[in-house]
Amino acid sequence: MRRRLRSTQRLAVEAAGSLVAEPGLAKHGVESTAAPSPAAVAGARSSAALPLRVSLVILFFAYWCVDIVSPALPAIQESLALSGAGAGLVFSVFFAGRLLTNLPAAWLIERVGPKWTAALGSLVLLVGSALAASAPSQVVLLPARGLQGVGVAILATAGLLSVLRALPGGGSAMTAFNVSAGLGGSGGLLSGGYLTGELGWRAVFWLSTALSGLLLAGSLLARLETAVARIGGAPREASDDGASAARSAEAAAIAANLLVFVNYSIWVVSLPLLAAVKFGFDARQVGMVLLFVNAVHLTSAVPIGGIIRKAGAARALAIGFGIGGVGMALVPLAPSAPWLLAPMTLYAIGQVAGNSSAGDLILRLGGGGGRAVGAVRLSSDVGLVAGPATAGFLADAAGVEAPFVVLGAVALAAMGGMLIVNWRRPRIGSGIGR
Repeated sequence: MRRRLRSTQRLAVEAAGSLVAEPGLAKHGVESTAAPSPAAVAGARSSAALPLRVSLVILFFAYWCVDIVSPALPAIQESLALSGAGAGLVFSVFFAGRLLTNLPAAWLIERVGPKWTAALGSLVLLVGSALAASAPSQVVLLPARGLQGVGVAILATAGLLSVLRALPGGGSAMTAFNVSAGLGGSGGLLSGGYLTGELGWRAVFWLSTALSGLLLAGSLLARLETAVARIGGAPREASDDGASAARSAEAAAIAANLLVFVNYSIWVVSLPLLAAVKFGFDARQVGMVLLFVNAVHLTSAVPIGGIIRKAGAARALAIGFGIGGVGMALVPLAPSAPWLLAPMTLYAIGQVAGNSSAGDLILRLGGGGGRAVGAVRLSSDVGLVAGPATAGFLADAAGVEAPFVVLGAVALAAMGGMLIVNWRRPRIGSGIGR
């Protein structure tokens, strides 16, 4: 585990790279990181942040507690005699808890700071995990899962804002976030399967309880640091046209981020259904396929961060939609299971490009504060709630291959729309892309 933590920290530092200035934002009423105003500098000095290593550990273990439950779901369903809908609620209630908490968490962190926000999130996650571990029935398990979602949302907000204040360069914060969350999720998938097989599903939640306790202690003991830089939002003296352009660009980035996370339903819902129905995979084989996609997602995070810094977030976002859309569209053509690997690799690369790029645009155009972090988390969780429902509906209506075709086409259409907008309005396109 210590090696994995050191790997998380090392990759995140590499992701930061050389933080380059990006002057294009100033054209549209968004303050440039190259020449911050005196007010922005003063605000940066007063902005507290958790140490980078602490923030990465928070994200690592928070997302460990998210994915650790997936391998245990069949055992939970059997032990508590849940219906199919009841089993689905084990995850739906969790994501609903995250969704409802993102904006309150963004409000909270601006008032009490990241340290006490992280401590509160750890405490809520600890209580939810302990209740889930001892739940005698669905009546107790589902509220406990909701509390877990609330805790993870608060922790993710505190961790991401602190990482953003430590790594303000283009794409660096989202790259570090994806690396930490990806490594934590992988640990969760592996430990969840092992603990469920050896000790039963309750051990999964007891481990989450212990990890929450560690996060609580670490948050309380951590010493706050002063952020040396902050991503500037639209200054007060900006023109009406510039401020309007910045708001429009931010809204477009939020919509793009939502679509990226709708497409995550391919990983959590559509791929398992396709593998089981079309290729006869058992649960262990499905788990290995999911782990493969997660590994590609993780290993491509750092290179994608470099592309964002060199080519710009808007261009990287369009590329991500294109690559991911092609990957999804090719999946139904796979004649056998090995042929899934190539298109799912494209899908995973496209997803991390879209995730990092859209998140970076929201953070930068939104000013880099709690509100911007809340917008990233809110749009992500709306997509995570809407996406699985959409994928399930499409699968019921037209077969397990339908979500790949429909969402692939939507992703390609999004790429085309971005290219058209950037072609017709080159100043805005180049501004938000740098």
